[in-house]
Amino acid sequence: MIKAKPREAARSPAQPVVRRRQADRSALSDRLLTEAAIDLLVECGVQGTTLQAVGEHAGYSRALATHRYGSKAGLFAQVLKVASADWLNRMQKAVGKRTGADALCAATDATYQFIRERPNEVRAMYLLWFQSIDPGAVYRSNLANVHRAQRRDVEAWIKAGQAQGEVEQSVNGHRLAEQYTATMAGIAYQWLANSEMPVGVMYRQLKADIRARLKPKRAAR
Repeated sequence: MIKAKPREAARSPAQPVVRRRQADRSALSDRLLTEAAIDLLVECGVQGTTLQAVGEHAGYSRALATHRYGSKAGLFAQVLKVASADWLNRMQKAVGKRTGADALCAATDATYQFIRERPNEVRAMYLLWFQSIDPGAVYRSNLANVHRAQRRDVEAWIKAGQAQGEVEQSVNGHRLAEQYTATMAGIAYQWLANSEMPVGVMYRQLKADIRARLKPKRAAR
């Protein structure tokens, strides 16, 4: 009878557990470092946020953020990636299979909820966006690609609504997508500049304007 090797039998089931624990620890440290960077961006700005301070603020060594991200540019890219993904996931979940005005209004509500629930994340995201258009900035992101993707989604929702008869056929989906994304960005920016802005009222008015603009015209009898 062949005897099983006790060392191999004991080691093999433990290996996946070790890997999972390492992955969990890395995921936790990434989350805490990102949250620390967001806090410091809001408190100290782009110039005042250092890799060493982020590591300490997250409860780790001063060198961990440098080891993990390499530079401020790498750290800021991670922050923007996390914040943008959070916003995108919220909108996609809210929109679901909706089209036309329903989709745009759902995306508007999701953005308003994002601002209310994660204000620091929104502020950090805008700080990095504006930093990226400075020719001398260390950190650069392709903001144009982000906005292009947003416009593409909005235009797709409008065209899908037109195909289903929910949206006025004469509406230019491309132009309306440009106007919608610009208005959404402008509302959030005004709120960031002045927290007393009635952002909820502004979003409600935007939704009313969207429904009025996209409503199909009834054929004259």
